[in-house]
Amino acid sequence: MLLWNDQKLINLIKYAPALTVCFFMIVINAVIIHDNQQKENESILSLREDVISRQKKEINQQVNQIINVIQFKNNLVLSQLKQQSKSRVDEAHSIAQSIFVNNPDKPKSDVIKMIINALRPIRFNDGRGYFFIFDMQGNNILHGLKPHLEGTSVWDAQDLRGTFILQEHINKIKRQQGEAFYHWWYQKPGYPATQEFEKVGFGKQFTPFNWFIGTGEYIADVENDEKATLLNWISEYDYGNHQRLFVIDKQGHSLANPITHNEHAFIDRHEDTTQQMVKQLLSQVTTEGNLVEFDLSSQTEFALTPVEITYAKLFEPWGWIVGSHFNSHDFEAYLMSKQEALLLNNHEKLMKVLTLSIISTFLMVGGCLFASNLIANRFKKFKHRIEKDFTKLANSKATMKHMAMHDALTGLPNRMCLLDKINQDLKSAKKHHKKLALVLIDIDNFKKVNDIYGQSSGDELLKKLSQALAQSIEPIDTLARFGGDEFAFCFPNLDNNQQVHQKIALIQTILNKAYTVNNTEHMIKCSIGISMYPSDSQDPEGLIRKADIVLYKSKTNLNGSVTFFNAEVDAQVSYEYQLEEQLREALDNNEISVLYQPQINTRNVKIQSVEALARWNNPKLGSISPDVFINLAERTGLIIDIGLFIFRKACEDILATSPNGHGAINVSINISPKQLVDINFVESVTQIVSEVGIDIHRITLEITENLVLQDLKMTAIILNELKALKFGISLDDFGTGYSSLSYLNELPITEIKIDRCFINNINSSKQSNALVKAIFAISEAYNISVVAEGVEEKRQFLTLKSYRCDLIQGYYFDKPLTVEQLQQKYFTPEFASHG
Repeated sequence: MLLWNDQKLINLIKYAPALTVCFFMIVINAVIIHDNQQKENESILSLREDVISRQKKEINQQVNQIINVIQFKNNLVLSQLKQQSKSRVDEAHSIAQSIFVNNPDKPKSDVIKMIINALRPIRFNDGRGYFFIFDMQGNNILHGLKPHLEGTSVWDAQDLRGTFILQEHINKIKRQQGEAFYHWWYQKPGYPATQEFEKVGFGKQFTPFNWFIGTGEYIADVENDEKATLLNWISEYDYGNHQRLFVIDKQGHSLANPITHNEHAFIDRHEDTTQQMVKQLLSQVTTEGNLVEFDLSSQTEFALTPVEITYAKLFEPWGWIVGSHFNSHDFEAYLMSKQEALLLNNHEKLMKVLTLSIISTFLMVGGCLFASNLIANRFKKFKHRIEKDFTKLANSKATMKHMAMHDALTGLPNRMCLLDKINQDLKSAKKHHKKLALVLIDIDNFKKVNDIYGQSSGDELLKKLSQALAQSIEPIDTLARFGGDEFAFCFPNLDNNQQVHQKIALIQTILNKAYTVNNTEHMIKCSIGISMYPSDSQDPEGLIRKADIVLYKSKTNLNGSVTFFNAEVDAQVSYEYQLEEQLREALDNNEISVLYQPQINTRNVKIQSVEALARWNNPKLGSISPDVFINLAERTGLIIDIGLFIFRKACEDILATSPNGHGAINVSINISPKQLVDINFVESVTQIVSEVGIDIHRITLEITENLVLQDLKMTAIILNELKALKFGISLDDFGTGYSSLSYLNELPITEIKIDRCFINNINSSKQSNALVKAIFAISEAYNISVVAEGVEEKRQFLTLKSYRCDLIQGYYFDKPLTVEQLQQKYFTPEFASHG
């Protein structure tokens, strides 16, 4: 029995170690390989999602860029048409003038014939354009398209709307110093005679024969030319290997595809398989832009279901849908190669481990005495190899973690890494009772670098900034790229705020200098927002959120500024949020009202006009200053609806108070910059005037210098159009801006308002008095009316009256009144009898 037990023990010694080692080695390696495979799969999935996310952003940017170009070209159609018409007419006028001057001895009839023969064959605008000549009594001298009209009178010619086309054009030429633009409706060749199209033309008087020479063009033809140019440009533009741009109409018909992607054209690729995807896109697309994902699992045999991802945006004026799309399968080959390499590596490691385990087992069976040594030696070899495998796995894991936690462009930590570091530093700060600062930095106007010099220059500039900033921080500090042109710093282990100021000063020194990229110098400025632990927040997300709030404040207030978060900012943000929420419902809740401040004629001391002033009284917030809610409406875009409400309300109230006719008072209405540049503004206000019924010449639109500064050329075009419709144009706060005088030459101003800062000191400051006199002298030279606002004293009134000021506005005569107060005070029989 003892021998049997010893044999068992010997057998146990002989076989147990090898079997045990083999078993555990297999288990351990299987666990390691499985764990590694799982983490590698997760990394591949993360990489795939990141690639697709970047592609989504790229197609979004592509589509928005194309839409912006289309919008810009659409806005320029009318101005380009006018410029082309004027240029052609000036050319024809020069030809006629040259023939007239160079043939003084020839009979008038011969000269006329020479001019007609010279101009008749001229064609332009792809053969559509021609010249016509009329005398100022409406007799046709030359008609390039309809020669049968020559020698006849079309003075009484009307379009379908009853407008005397020629009469109005000739009258405008007479009123506007011999040349004028004109809009009319006219039959288009190839279309029914009852269907008319809008034309824009230009006529210029030819004084020697009392003619005017003109031409015109259909707006629709010019717009179609612009569309064709844009579609050709879009079709020939190369947008990369994976993104495929397309343009379709609302019926799903293809309008444009890039040449390099014909084999991937959106409609061509999917029409043969199903129309459902096109219908889905057409049903979801809006003017705001939509991201649509199409599951192609029923149309492919791939293991991973490919997804067609499309970003599309509707351009409503032309009925175009501009989109870009890509297929997730385009990136599967790259991802699959990575996955296959990892699987092959793991398989080789597994085979090595299994082979070594089997060999070890056989060697251990060879002898009991040698077994323990052999096992020991084998264990050492296994240990070495296992350590080596672990090292490789650890290195691979570290590499993947670094990729997941760092920005690909700059190599800096990303947001995820920053959050992790903030958490660690917060624990240390709490333990040692220290402060921590989170600093967000935004590079001011960085978008201009990308727009002007290209994305590659912007990326190179970001790399240089990252390198410079990384060299400026201490080892315990953290620098991260927070996204786009934003960087984040975490400064732990602080004793006071002065240390933060010192670090910020160093950062500003680094950033506020020129950086050279591709032989171009870029001057850098930055806006900075700072939040502090423990005073502002106790957690990373709170610190980031509050630093972002004050960063936005820094950019809003002044580029290049530094702002610390505090309770005042927190309260202000909360108030502004509440203010915006209430303002969005103000019109629906009838909280917006209009007051009217009289403008008094200095000659008869009677009311001649009023200024419409918006007021907002909210049940929760009380009465809100116009300066506050008007600025908020500007930022949020609500000013469009609010402005049109005030315009309509003012027109209705003033017409009800003072009907059209002799002695009717006028009304001045303030117009914001966003209103004026809105594409529908002119149409909206003219429609309101028509619906209300007030005479259009009674309305004066007040603009400020800030509005003009945004785009003087575009402002001039819009204001000239409004003035042509008989609106008055008033320049508010005149004299306070550095370019006020130049605007009188550039813009069709009919009235100027002297700012109250000059009126306040008119009797106490020689300088203010002299400036006011100068303004009156300028207005007289330009034949412009003058309104003085802010008049509060009789002495001010008498002085302005002596200077022959046209209108007085201010508390000396009256405060802003409700329409009922205005009617009772100025339009009752008692008031009329007392003047």
